[in-house]
Amino acid sequence: MAKGRRRAIGGYSMLTLIGAGVMTWTVITGLARLDLLGEAVQVRIAECHQEGGGRAGSHSVCSGPPVGTKTHIVKLQYEGHQGAVVRAVRKPWGSYEPVETGFVAWGTWVLIPVLPLLGTVAAGALTVREIRRARRDAQRA
Repeated sequence: MAKGRRRAIGGYSMLTLIGAGVMTWTVITGLARLDLLGEAVQVRIAECHQEGGGRAGSHSVCSGPPVGTKTHIVKLQYEGHQGAVVRAVRKPWGSYEPVETGFVAWGTWVLIPVLPLLGTVAAGALTVREIRRARRDAQRA
């Protein structure tokens, strides 16, 4: 097998794996943000402050205990004020996000995984094509 063919197979395989990972991340994040996992908690905002800055800009981070408990503090990125009660959901990797309920949020989180899916399918197809070419070239030799 030619060195260039091996590199192409390796590169397309890597792109396929990266695309699958990005698609998985966007699906899980979307399920969490839309509360389709069903594990949202009510959080009473106790304090808010600005974080970040620089090129990315700053964002408001609020924290407070879930309603009914005082021992656990939830920290989430939210543009809110003290005393407000917000529905938040915990993503599998531990961070909390506010639940989004609007039409635009639903449309966004349903459509976002489509782009990585298309990229993954394309890279997978190129991987299969290169493997078939390599096998065909090996049989001829």
